[in-house]
This record gives sequence, C-alpha cells and structure tokens, in this order.
Amino acid sequence: MDYLDLEALRRRIDPQEVKECFLCDECNCEIYEGEEYYETEGLRLCEDCYDSRMYEEKHDNMRIAGED
Repeated sequence: MDYLDLEALRRRIDPQEVKECFLCDECNCEIYEGEEYYETEGLRLCEDCYDSRMYEEKHDNMRIAGED
C-alpha cells in the first residue's frame, strides 16, 4: 500500500474529510458519501433505523450514497 492508497483510506474514514450527502429521516444521523443507506416509502434511512423498521426488505432497498 503506497502513500496515495493510505491517504484515500484516511479520507474515507475521517468524518471531517468525507462529504455528507444527507441526514437519516428517522434519527437525523449524517449519511456520508460511500456509506450504505436504505430508501423506502419516500424515506432515506440509516442502517440502524432501517433494521428496526423493515429488515425483511433490506437488500432490495440498499443504495450507496454518492452513486445515485
């Protein structure tokens, strides 16, 4: 792993470096670019909120933030 790979990894991990895409409609936690979220019934939900509401349909509704 070279310097550029390590720098890219640091930027993905460091919340101050990652672009926030939007907030979870249920708990208002930040969903960052590259993070998984779930879109159902017109709501964008983080993984925790989605698990508590609709875990049966999880894989059908999964999206990746920034790849819309």
